Amino acid sequence: MQLITSLNLRNSEYLSRDRFISYHHQLRLILNLGKQIKDILEIGIFNSIMTDLLRNKGYKVTTADIDSNLEPDILLDLTSDFYIEKDRYDAIVLFQVLEHLPYEQSEQALKKLAEATKKYLIVSLPYNSEFFAIQVKFSFTKRSRYLLINLPKFWSNKPKTDEHFWEIGLKGYPKKRIHKSVAKAGLTIKQEFTDPIHPYHYFLVLEKIVSK
Repeated sequence: MQLITSLNLRNSEYLSRDRFISYHHQLRLILNLGKQIKDILEIGIFNSIMTDLLRNKGYKVTTADIDSNLEPDILLDLTSDFYIEKDRYDAIVLFQVLEHLPYEQSEQALKKLAEATKKYLIVSLPYNSEFFAIQVKFSFTKRSRYLLINLPKFWSNKPKTDEHFWEIGLKGYPKKRIHKSVAKAGLTIKQEFTDPIHPYHYFLVLEKIVSK
């Protein structure tokens, strides 16, 4: 995996409106899990915005990243034979991370992370599509209304960035393949969605299947 600090990214790229839409959903999904979630492992941190938001909400957050320049609590390479104690965290969150691994390695990492969480994994992945979206909001309503027409780019095998090995929607990576990988890891999908305003980020709330 290439270190994010080696890419010379401008911080403004992670402070865009679209990124803050994703930060909103990341925080909202965690908060919606309620008081059962207290101890969180966050994998992939870059500018630490989500880390700070979660800690300000009273969560105990352990950070993990492959990039030592980011000074994570745990130096973690998901492509290695890493070990995390089983049932260690209430939730593990990783947003826009797994696509930086070859798909087979991302499957293996997902399985290990499923063992390390007590109950939940919250993930976002890139969803490569051609889309048409309309937002309508009236002054007398609290919520906007949306129309989204979304067509996955199944005819293409080229991710939007060279740092990605794969993206949902591209040739060979339909949603059903992701669903199979989730099930193989011992997880079930509790919730999945894209935001109509920023459909490139595909969110999954995954729940651990506990054998009786």
